[in-house]
Amino acid sequence: MDNYERLEFLGDSILNTVVSESLFLNYTQKNEGTLSKKRSIIVARKNLNKIGKNILPKDQIQHNLHVITPNIYGNILESIIGAIYLDLGYKKTKDFVVNHIIKNTKTQKKDNNYKSKILEWSQQNNKQIKFINIKQKGPDHKKEYLIQLFVNEKKISEAWGGTIKSAEQKSSEIAYKIVN
Repeated sequence: MDNYERLEFLGDSILNTVVSESLFLNYTQKNEGTLSKKRSIIVARKNLNKIGKNILPKDQIQHNLHVITPNIYGNILESIIGAIYLDLGYKKTKDFVVNHIIKNTKTQKKDNNYKSKILEWSQQNNKQIKFINIKQKGPDHKKEYLIQLFVNEKKISEAWGGTIKSAEQKSSEIAYKIVN
């Protein structure tokens, strides 16, 4: 084969399938949105480039390029996945992806976005969330805001912050810990 693009195409599809299956089977309590986020982290170009660079010796890459860009590592990694699939089948491909890609990817990013969490909770529980800016204090260059969070018209929490957004986050964190 003159180039790896066709194998890369196949490898990309197989990679997505293996990662989706693995997440589905290993995270039985997680919803589709969470699984999609984890999959996107694992199959992201940046992640594949990093893993490819760690396992592929630079001097073994045959190319006609003047400079090897970081993306070449992820592209070749996907090509290898395609080749393993064609030569050895799905089980061996799955073993390779799990051992070299999934196990070497950190998908547990700490989620501190409590506003998103409380909004997601409200959708799952059919509740209405409302943020109200109750007070402001301080000079223009150093204002503080008091935000109250209501669930179905009932005040659940309030918090001060240096910006409206930070006050909403703090109020959401308090509320999320109450309702969860």
